[in-house]
Amino acid sequence: MVKRGLSLLLFLLISGLSFAQKVQLDAERWITKDLGHLYFADKKVYYNFVGNAGVKDHYAIVNDTLILSDIFRSSADNFKKQHRDDFKFLIRHIDYNRMYLKAIEPNAIKLAGTITYEFLNFKNSYDKNIKFSKLYFLSSTCFGDCPQLGIEIWPNGDYHLKAGEHAAPYKGDYTGKLSQSQLDTLNYWLKHSELKKMNDWQQGNQVVDAPNYYFAIDFVDSKKKLSINTNEPPLNIIDLINFMLSSYKNVKLTPAGNN
Repeated sequence: MVKRGLSLLLFLLISGLSFAQKVQLDAERWITKDLGHLYFADKKVYYNFVGNAGVKDHYAIVNDTLILSDIFRSSADNFKKQHRDDFKFLIRHIDYNRMYLKAIEPNAIKLAGTITYEFLNFKNSYDKNIKFSKLYFLSSTCFGDCPQLGIEIWPNGDYHLKAGEHAAPYKGDYTGKLSQSQLDTLNYWLKHSELKKMNDWQQGNQVVDAPNYYFAIDFVDSKKKLSINTNEPPLNIIDLINFMLSSYKNVKLTPAGNN
């Protein structure tokens, strides 16, 4: 009986590892309950562990281990050789919806600590009850050509733009209206942005030479207003920010004084 139990356990472990290696990670985004994330793209990994955020040059799954790697050259040998630092995480479980990771060696522990992280596939993040009564978005300039925008949107699609620097061909106040398709897209990103988890969210470190983004969102049937201020937005609101940044380019706008 014991032998049969051990055989079953071994089978489950082998099956789990085999399945883990078949899970497609590239182009997948994973998020924790605290809005940490992993984003796998083009063999790179963009990560945020307990506020420690960055990017690794390469990743691989070897048996039950996820290996993130820095690949670099050093002045110590006049940049002759390619060097590699690995950060190893035990995959305690992975499927298409959920992934559990734990750092298992010093490099990874410095990066992520000793806790076990539960990551959920960001595709499954959706709250159909998110409905806005007014949305205000502000983006600042940076050392480059980041557009300076003040945007207000109402549930019927009414749109107001106050354009500043780097928002050509616009400068000043304009009004317009989102199409139904654009409004549907905005509502989708609002519902897909884990906004209820943003109420107490605060950015840790400030990022140099990055535009600042500010949201003020009034919700239907609620006295609470959500305010978000960041120049290093978490993964869950990246799509929403990208929509807002490009929205003025896709709306037919009229100078406000002409209305």
